[in-house]
Amino acid sequence: MTATVHPHAAHYATAAARARLIAEIALDRWAPDTATRILRRIADHLTEAADHFDAYTPLGDVVTLQFEACAALREADHLAEQFPHTRFPQDFTSYVLAPLSERPLPDTAPLRPGSPQMARTESTLAHTIYVLNTDTAHQAERPEAWLREAMEAWRKWVQLSELVRVDNARPRNRHARP
Repeated sequence: MTATVHPHAAHYATAAARARLIAEIALDRWAPDTATRILRRIADHLTEAADHFDAYTPLGDVVTLQFEACAALREADHLAEQFPHTRFPQDFTSYVLAPLSERPLPDTAPLRPGSPQMARTESTLAHTIYVLNTDTAHQAERPEAWLREAMEAWRKWVQLSELVRVDNARPRNRHARP
């Protein structure tokens, strides 16, 4: 007798795999001691969400998001938002939920750097993130490499946003921006 696999089971497995991969990225990320503790907590929440996705048995034709998994992902997002030195973007867990929902992947917001060099870096990173978010072939063919590239691009974006904030706050740069 062959067991029937629910058509949405693969979506939950993909969400679990993405959560575990981002947890691994969090644990591998170099950070000051203060951020390392937070990165471990983020990884724990992501692993908890992955465990809930793995344990869930889909019913019917509707993809449902489990409360426990979503709560763990919300906590991971909240920690990243509270502690930007972890270098995760706001709403990064959308990458985990994307296979289960119609939720769009996070997009960049304009940084408005005063420095032309930072403006070029912003443009390059924004384009990279856009291409990664819309390249469904890459996402399907090499999902782990794609997700690592996306998280790395976001790490650079968050780092750049902090540099822009500091640079724009300098007295000589305050009046240069429109």
